[in-house]
Amino acid sequence: MKKLTKLVSVMLMTSIAASVLPSCGNLSAAPKAIKPLLIYVGYRNNSTASKYVEYSDEDLQKLCDIGVTEVCINFGNAPAAYIPDGETEPKQIVTEDDINNITLEMIGTTSSETLKTVKSDYIKKIKGLDKKLLIEDYADFAIELAERLVKINPDIEIWYTFPDIFIASLAELYIEPFLHYYDRLKSGTDPKIWKKNIKGMYWAREDVPVVMYDNLNTENLVDFDNATVKAMKACTDAAHEDGKLTFWCPYFRDNDNVARPIGYVANQTDIFDYVILQPGYMFDESLKENIDIIKNATISNAVLDDDGNPYGGEKKSNTMIGPEIEMQAENFNGAGSKAAKERYQAYVDAYKDMLGEYSMAFYCGSRPSQMDDTVIDFLSDFLSESK
Repeated sequence: MKKLTKLVSVMLMTSIAASVLPSCGNLSAAPKAIKPLLIYVGYRNNSTASKYVEYSDEDLQKLCDIGVTEVCINFGNAPAAYIPDGETEPKQIVTEDDINNITLEMIGTTSSETLKTVKSDYIKKIKGLDKKLLIEDYADFAIELAERLVKINPDIEIWYTFPDIFIASLAELYIEPFLHYYDRLKSGTDPKIWKKNIKGMYWAREDVPVVMYDNLNTENLVDFDNATVKAMKACTDAAHEDGKLTFWCPYFRDNDNVARPIGYVANQTDIFDYVILQPGYMFDESLKENIDIIKNATISNAVLDDDGNPYGGEKKSNTMIGPEIEMQAENFNGAGSKAAKERYQAYVDAYKDMLGEYSMAFYCGSRPSQMDDTVIDFLSDFLSESK
């Protein structure tokens, strides 16, 4: 019954979706469906001692040759520190004192035990983050790769990324360093590249935490009194003011704790021009239903609840919804390769014919996975109709 209800809702909403455009003032980009490939640079494993394998110029040329015309330069780590304007020494974005000062109101609970657990979890988490992870380095990694991409393809479209937020309840502490980072991207990128090739900003945090860690006040449709959403809005506002687009790619689960906050952000605000939903089925066979749920959301251009209705009621935003296409060499080349390829085929069957008309993004892992022969072949085949 759930699926039937959703399909009826989809049929009713399809004609509405066709007329919806992103909210940003960048008119040349607004009507166009996006199809960025996420590529990873910089540090990994929460440490400056470990970095992603770099893409060679030959790798970038091969991606261009198979039809990749849009990329998102992404990071696998949250930053730990930044150097404020006018200063010379790094400043930690979140300290243990900041965590110890979290209040019951900040996480939307009346339980002292819950607050104690949250603080303990956060302190353990932050101790595992290398304090030398400077956000300035992240900007430099992105700028360097952007310049190399433009040399390979002068017309390539590039998304820069606001990095991950490590401590969600204190997300507002990331606003100043993230805007500092954004200014560094602007000032450090060749003006011609910034104007022609930099399409916008991606938001790397893949969820809006609402269980134990934060509030979601659905009476406040500006930021829901939620620290993560406040940070989202402050950062994407800066991009929109520069005529840039914004997109987000949260992981999706069909429940109130995950889908509901995503739905409110996507349906009721113009924080993001595009919200691309991660099915997760490639990595978890129990999530097969997400393929159809996300397809319905894409066609409806709204994140839907279990009754097939947009979260928050009538959709007020201009945000465009789409699916993420997921693949990874480790799955295709391991013991379960046959089952993994069958799971990937479900993405092809559901979404390939939507390419070009609807927005989507592509996740293929880091460089060793991305440049694997099987992954390259699958990506090339998927993109072939839109070259």
